[in-house]
Amino acid sequence: MDYRVLSNGYKIPCICYGTDIVDYKSSRIDRAKQNIKFLIKSILRKDTRKFKKDKGIEKCVENSLENGCVFFDTSRAYGGSERMLQDSLKNIKRDNYYICTKLDNSAQLKGISARKVLEESMRQLGVDYIDVYLLHWPVEGKYLEYWKQLEELYKERKVRAIGVSNCKIHHLKEIERIAEIKPMIDEVELHPLLSETELRDYCKEKNIQIMAYTSTARLDFRLRASKRMEKVCKETGKTLSQIILRWHIQNGIIPIFNTSTIKHFKDNMDVFDFNLSNEQMKMEEADTEDLGKKEKSGKDGKQYSSYTVGNRFRVYDNQKNFIGIYQLQEKKMLKPYKLFL
Repeated sequence: MDYRVLSNGYKIPCICYGTDIVDYKSSRIDRAKQNIKFLIKSILRKDTRKFKKDKGIEKCVENSLENGCVFFDTSRAYGGSERMLQDSLKNIKRDNYYICTKLDNSAQLKGISARKVLEESMRQLGVDYIDVYLLHWPVEGKYLEYWKQLEELYKERKVRAIGVSNCKIHHLKEIERIAEIKPMIDEVELHPLLSETELRDYCKEKNIQIMAYTSTARLDFRLRASKRMEKVCKETGKTLSQIILRWHIQNGIIPIFNTSTIKHFKDNMDVFDFNLSNEQMKMEEADTEDLGKKEKSGKDGKQYSSYTVGNRFRVYDNQKNFIGIYQLQEKKMLKPYKLFL
């Protein structure tokens, strides 16, 4: 496992598991009620995907350390995620794992102190300190005031590192203007389709570590259909998720990955036995040029573009606004039908 050294000298792992929003119940009675609801839904053949996903996330955390992952991303806004982490990691020595959690937007809007929110997070997590504590969003008119509160918590050693999330360059400049302690981390959405080059350059100059959520772009169709990405997968013998996570790591970014299956969890951690070449690192170029793009005039006289992925078409107007997905009927009949618009 490689580590990243923050501007204050604190080391954190170079890859992180994001728990996402979890409907987690800690008491036996509440968990029994959940199981009964699941059984009833199963019998009635109702949608149980959310229940299965939450259970899968819990299993992933329970088996995380044996699969090499020791860094977890959560938030007060993620339902029962913090409590789930406490119960899943209760038998693990605190020094053996790292937690990143966040001060949620509602606290900023309601004027609840950062100290009170942090204390509740620590209670839910069952810990006496937080490794990384972030402002979840820069709430207009609030985030500068709350940054000063985070500075106080850092001075008291309740948190080992402080930072922000979803901040652009102008937000960072505003914080730096009033800050005694500069942000050590900025957690943003970042992947080959949203490479945030200017932000990355700025953070590198200011020694701000970037963490990336939605790090694999949810395996967007443009990545799945890209000949460039397909070529890199074949050359490395790795999956699409693995080469994207490796792209992050070699760019000095800490990727946060999400999954609810042990298999995918293991696959996502299997990214330390290969390196991407300079040519393979050019994933930002996995754009729409090699996706079977077709131009067509609609009945309304406007120009539309379609991109083919397997037997599906994604259609955009000439302003690149998403219109809908179409799918070929059985035996690849020429006339597609609309999945949705």
